[in-house]
Amino acid sequence: MKNRMKKYLIPILATTVVIGGGYKIVNAANQESAPAITEEGEQAEITQQDIIKEDEATKIALEQVPGTVKKVELDDENGSLVYEFEIISGDGQEFDVKIDALTTTVLKVEADDIDDDADDEKEEAALAKQVKVTKEEATKIALEEVPGTVKEMELDDEDHLFVFEFEILSKDGKEYDVKIDAQTGKVMKVELDDEDEEDED
Repeated sequence: MKNRMKKYLIPILATTVVIGGGYKIVNAANQESAPAITEEGEQAEITQQDIIKEDEATKIALEQVPGTVKKVELDDENGSLVYEFEIISGDGQEFDVKIDALTTTVLKVEADDIDDDADDEKEEAALAKQVKVTKEEATKIALEEVPGTVKEMELDDEDHLFVFEFEILSKDGKEYDVKIDAQTGKVMKVELDDEDEEDED
């Protein structure tokens, strides 16, 4: 059986786009609030102010698992907005942490399945130790390049080069891929998403 997801209208940006599952972001300039009808016939209303900031969610997640944020994503999960984190702890263990984006409730703290491959464990530990640019610093740099909303962020290892990869929804509703060197803070890439490029054509 498929999960039934409530749909909400969230007035945040200056265009209409869809993220995650059933959450719709609508024109904030022309619409003060936008109640939506759920599948059960109920009305639900969410504004940008209702959603906690990513920095606040990150702080809560790191209180649960001190370490380095590898990835964070704002997602629609069965009708609820949640921040999903992948965090590498100080000893190299990877954890999944979920935070309710409206209430700040910690929904999940779970260690990933232990991988018997020692090389993978060493790689994760190295990733946590070698990063010099913090996630907050990288986010600031990325948003200076493309002002908007961070849709997804991931810390990755590309041929032994550590990079922060961002998906950013700009204020005009276009999605950009931004890549930041995690050791120097240098902007390596700012690119319009392929789908948005096709729309422009």
